[in-house]
Amino acid sequence: MKNPLIPLVMLLAVAGLAGCGPTLYNIKVNGYTDPAVPAVLAPGTSFFVIENQQAQNPLLEKEVAEKLNKLLASKGFALAAYEQADYYLFFSYGIGQDRTAWVTMPDYDCGFGIGGGAGPRCGWGGGPYFFAWPYITFYPTPKPVYDRWLLINVVDGKYYRDRGEFRAVWAGEARSTGASGDLRTAINYLLLADFQQFGSNTGQAVAVEVSEDAPQMQGLIK
Repeated sequence: MKNPLIPLVMLLAVAGLAGCGPTLYNIKVNGYTDPAVPAVLAPGTSFFVIENQQAQNPLLEKEVAEKLNKLLASKGFALAAYEQADYYLFFSYGIGQDRTAWVTMPDYDCGFGIGGGAGPRCGWGGGPYFFAWPYITFYPTPKPVYDRWLLINVVDGKYYRDRGEFRAVWAGEARSTGASGDLRTAINYLLLADFQQFGSNTGQAVAVEVSEDAPQMQGLIK
C-alpha cells in the first residue's frame, strides 16, 4: 500500500530545494492612462528623462535615469533633447523603514521524520514548525522586511513646454516587499516590472515576478 504522505514529502522537499535557485522579486504593478488624453506610446516616439535636481542622492538619481534611458531604448523609443522630446518621463522611488514579518524558512540539518509541533526543535525556539524527511525542516522565523516603490510619470512634452503644466499620459506604480534593504539593487527589479506594463492601463494591480538572472537585468547592473 502506498504511503499517502510520500507526495507531501516530495512537495516539501522540492519547495525547500527551490530556495537554492535564483532570487525572485514579487512585484505589484499598477498602470494608469487618462481616457480624456489619448496617447499612443508607440515605438519611435521620443523621450527625455528628467532628473530631480533636489534628490538626496544625486548620483543614485543619475544612475536610475541612465537605466530608464536604456529601458526606453530597448522598447524602441527614441531619446531626444529636451526641446524636441514628444514626452517627458519623471520618476521617484523610495524604501520604508524595516519591519518584522514571519517568514517560513527551511532548515536542512534538523533530522528525519514527518510531523509538526509547537515547541523548540533543533535549537530553534518558539512558534510552530513542520518538517519532512530527510533533513528538511520548515519553521517560521522573524525577519526584517522593507517596502520598496517606484513611480513613473509620462507627460506630454509639447504641452509642458508651451504651458508649463503637466498633462499626464501614463503613470506606472511598482511596489514590492522583501528582505533586501538595498534600494540600489531593488530598483532594478522595480524598473523591469514597471516596463513590462509600460503604456498600458492594467485596471488593477497585477503581479509581476522578476528573476535575478533575467536577461534584461544584465543591462541594468553596472
